[in-house]
Amino acid sequence: MKKNLSRIILTVALLILTVYFLYPTYQDYQLNQTLNSLSGEDSVRYVEENAAFIKDVTEKRLKLGLDLKGGVYVVLDVDVVKFLSDLAGDRNDDKLKSILEQIRAETVDSDESILELLKQKLNAEGLTLKSYYGEIRDSEEDIEKKLETEIEGAIDRAVEVVRNRVDQYGVAEPQIQKVGGEKIIVELPGVSNPQEVRKLLQGTALLEFRMVIEPERAVKIMQDINKVLAGLSAGENENLLDSIVKSGDTTVTEDKETDTTLTENKETEKTTSNKKSDTTSNKKSDTTTSNESDTSEKGTDSNVSDDTTQQLSQEEFIKQNPLFFTIAIVDFESGIADAYVKETDKAKVERLLEKEEVKKVIPDDVSFVWSQKSFQGQGGETYYVLYTIKSEPELTGNVIVDANSNIDPTTNQPIVTMQMNSEGAADWARITGSNINKRCAIVLDNVVYSAPNIKSKITGGNSQIEGMANVQEAKLLEIVLKAGALPAPLKIIEERTIGPSLGEDSIRAGIVSSIASLILVALFMIVYYRTAGAVADFALVINVLFVIGIMASFKATLTLPGIAGLILTLGMAVDTNVLINERVREETKAGKPLKTAIEIGYKKAFSAIIDSHVTSVITGIILYQFGTGPIQGFALILLFGIVVNLFTAIVITHFIFDIFLERGKKVSFG
Repeated sequence: MKKNLSRIILTVALLILTVYFLYPTYQDYQLNQTLNSLSGEDSVRYVEENAAFIKDVTEKRLKLGLDLKGGVYVVLDVDVVKFLSDLAGDRNDDKLKSILEQIRAETVDSDESILELLKQKLNAEGLTLKSYYGEIRDSEEDIEKKLETEIEGAIDRAVEVVRNRVDQYGVAEPQIQKVGGEKIIVELPGVSNPQEVRKLLQGTALLEFRMVIEPERAVKIMQDINKVLAGLSAGENENLLDSIVKSGDTTVTEDKETDTTLTENKETEKTTSNKKSDTTSNKKSDTTTSNESDTSEKGTDSNVSDDTTQQLSQEEFIKQNPLFFTIAIVDFESGIADAYVKETDKAKVERLLEKEEVKKVIPDDVSFVWSQKSFQGQGGETYYVLYTIKSEPELTGNVIVDANSNIDPTTNQPIVTMQMNSEGAADWARITGSNINKRCAIVLDNVVYSAPNIKSKITGGNSQIEGMANVQEAKLLEIVLKAGALPAPLKIIEERTIGPSLGEDSIRAGIVSSIASLILVALFMIVYYRTAGAVADFALVINVLFVIGIMASFKATLTLPGIAGLILTLGMAVDTNVLINERVREETKAGKPLKTAIEIGYKKAFSAIIDSHVTSVITGIILYQFGTGPIQGFALILLFGIVVNLFTAIVITHFIFDIFLERGKKVSFG
């Protein structure tokens, strides 16, 4: 027993971990049962009251793929041919158009490199890439590298646009990935309307520059909305608002030390360096800072002053302040009037703003728009910013000709520079000149990615944005800015819709087949190997639990091919136990004592077991590396199953036999 103590402890620990990772899946099942038993309004109320719990369970549960849950599977093709045509600009003559159309026809059903084909066809016509792209001083290799970078950037922008739109659509657990160079696979579980998806994914990206509403006016609009929702008089509402705004003690923070600012980029003129000390205001007070830096949260249930709390119960306060209870107004006296909203309260705020009575008090020139980025508050809560911005854009993204993220050599901080065409530069100078010390929101598809403060009039169309937290954030802003310049259209080349009823049938069939195979195999092992077969069956059950637990811990997605992979691992596990049991039987027939026969049997079977598992691992890795979607799901389960099978067959069954023998139990190998 002592020699197996470490093995037993390890097995028990792994079982506890498995239960821990699978418990959220059980909670999710119970949650769905509860929701199904509730009526419409009661269901909505239950979801609102348990939003944090539901979000936590949803994130940790075992995910189901499209074939089990139902939804839409779409393969998008980034129109690189159109992108290259636009990139040529004024040099795009009839010859280039003809060549690009030929390439389009030839690459319909192939994954050949469009850029490589373009080079070959241009060379065949006595032309080069320099004839249409790059500058005179550029070499052919430099132009080719530049085009490769531009194409890769166009695909990245397309992925970001798709991801942004899917997030707005509200799809839970979407899968978005680049494959095969110019293709993007989008999986949307739970979606049943392919027409909406088609419209959502193929629309042109809309990048806009919209001014943020002045703090005093933004707060006044929020007051009016709260009055309508609560039915309070103006005087009562203002008093309550003052108590909320002045009593914040919860902090919403971000890993930033500076404000996001928008300044003129003079680097291209070689006249002055972009010194951050000249352009960025880092003013901070004890209680508040500017946009996208450390900010004091106001207006949640923990932010009501002691006097107000004594006068009003929480229920009464919520009734009288339905808007101000769910948002946290940042100290507007410092020049900001954004509202921080818990992620779990976003849907509630959206429903409040969608009420017809509320729409009547929101001015026509004002819109409420969410931030793309979330912020972490005290206690680990996730917050989003609700911006109050103008409905009409000051400028659209089609004036941007380039954007780049870099590190400022003078400050060693990430920055983003953007260049506009002559038409945009003139408008930009007018806009920035008349809005100094005001904020301009950078909005892509109705989501705010940044809202920098305008520090001075910007002429020449060269601007610099400072204050990003890291290089990744700067790169994302670069992608967003480029989304409005030289877009590469998206085409749907494959689309599959799987209904939820088909998914339920798949789950039912998968469960039935798994249980049936498990029962039949278990019966065979018990009949043929008696005690050893029962031990192998016990290890088989542990095997299944471990595999599913590993999937849950890695937040992997279970698909129908995954279930097939799980059944295959059951067969492999049985095969491993058969090898061991047959070796033990051979040794007992040779006259060796049972304990010795078991030890020798495990040793002799080990090499054959390892050989079969190594070859299966190689196969699984190849399938996962070069396969997509369902094939990867199958390969992943196979790999998990192989690793678990080695442990259960060699470790668990071995120490169970040892325990039986130590306690004098009779062990039969059939």
